[in-house]
Amino acid sequence: MTEIECTLNRKSRDIHSAVLYIGAGNQDWQLGELVEHTHLDTLLVTGCISAELANAAIMDLKLHKQHVPGTFFFCPLNELKRPKEEFALLCKALKSGNEILSLAELQPTYLYGQIPEDGMSSFEIWEVFRKFCKHIQLITLRQERERQVLDWEKNSESNIELSVVFPMYNVEKYLDQCIQSVTAWKADYVEFLFVNDGSPDNSREVVLRYAAQDARVKLLDKPNGGCASARQWGLDRAKGRYVGFIDPDDFIDESMFRKLLRAAMVGSYDISYCGHNEYYESTGTSAPVGDLLGEPYCYGVTDVHKIQELIAWRRIAIWRGIYKMDMIRKNHIHFYTEIRRFDDLPFFIETTAAARSIVSVNEHLYYYRLDRPGQDVSADDQRLYVHFPIFAHLNDSIAGKKDAKLTDMLQVSKVGTHRYALEKLRPEFIKEYADQAREDLKTTGTFWRSYFLIRQMSGREHAKFYWAIMTQNYGMLNRLRKNKGFVEKTSAE
Repeated sequence: MTEIECTLNRKSRDIHSAVLYIGAGNQDWQLGELVEHTHLDTLLVTGCISAELANAAIMDLKLHKQHVPGTFFFCPLNELKRPKEEFALLCKALKSGNEILSLAELQPTYLYGQIPEDGMSSFEIWEVFRKFCKHIQLITLRQERERQVLDWEKNSESNIELSVVFPMYNVEKYLDQCIQSVTAWKADYVEFLFVNDGSPDNSREVVLRYAAQDARVKLLDKPNGGCASARQWGLDRAKGRYVGFIDPDDFIDESMFRKLLRAAMVGSYDISYCGHNEYYESTGTSAPVGDLLGEPYCYGVTDVHKIQELIAWRRIAIWRGIYKMDMIRKNHIHFYTEIRRFDDLPFFIETTAAARSIVSVNEHLYYYRLDRPGQDVSADDQRLYVHFPIFAHLNDSIAGKKDAKLTDMLQVSKVGTHRYALEKLRPEFIKEYADQAREDLKTTGTFWRSYFLIRQMSGREHAKFYWAIMTQNYGMLNRLRKNKGFVEKTSAE
């Protein structure tokens, strides 16, 4: 049985009538299997086939099959009219996805089909048929790669497919640019949730001005609690099947969320992500940041080990991706609201660990603003000690799974994070931070296993930092810091 027959069997209580459209592609349309493995009362055959061929096949099935629909006939395409009762539109042997669009005027209740990977994608078809369909399943057949399945069911309570959460505090200056960049995409199935985290400036008023003109823009007020609490506040109230996050002092390419949702939906992926640019406010220039965007991730990955490797290698930036809400809820993923900064780190690792499928959009579509006063990225003091409570949480949620591969990836991520901190910290904090980092790294790996793992996956420089931390070689840490532009001597040397 093909996926279409299997789906019809699952939906047998709901679907009694169907129109089978035979496309202009391969004529092996398996009408016999459809009749044998389903329980339809009415089946109308139409499409790019001759009346003689279709009628001969129907007559043969009526003579030789015990179970055939009571109403079973061929109708020329130019005489086809919309059935009065609810029905499923079944599309087989398509040469192009465009063939399905020509049938939109029929307004089927259900749509099931297989389309080739060239030409119109299943997402563009979904955008048209979602307005009247209860269920859509479109399978994209790809050469030498796994097929992709868009499997969508209408939500009777909400038409929102994507929620975007904006944690908002003292960003009035940047809101116009941010809001204009996201609302330029005019889809009616997206909502923009601006969480006012007790901001003392006029950010709230800016959002209300846009909300008066665009119903998708929504303001959520809460007492000040920090970025993690604001993101969680929005996450708890999001209605979409997918959720994304934006820091409202940043902005995006106007096409970003449509491209992310398109990539996610055509294969029902748990996570979809793109690349980002560093935008320098002082000069108004930007530069793309290198990341894992190409093969195999741009074609979609369902290999769990390949997905887990992204914990070690992909840049931690949750705001250039979208995440399936079912995955988040099933795995009880949330923001740790007591963490006041870098709360995207545990969310990134926990969602990547939970994902069973992921896809990248090989474009740099997010603009991350730098050179803004007060950014966490500018921290060079004890604020960076927040990494230790973060990794304490991850020791429970990730290492606690007793999955050796996952624990290894967490260890590599830890070393990269601690290296980042040690390169940023002022000299007087180096020894204290390194000592805490050593105790943290002991919890998720033995010395030699971790050393060779880090050297293999992240390179010699990361391995040197690990060696220096674990052997308490503060002089070596100082020299490694100098190589990154730090010229001060550590107080521990």
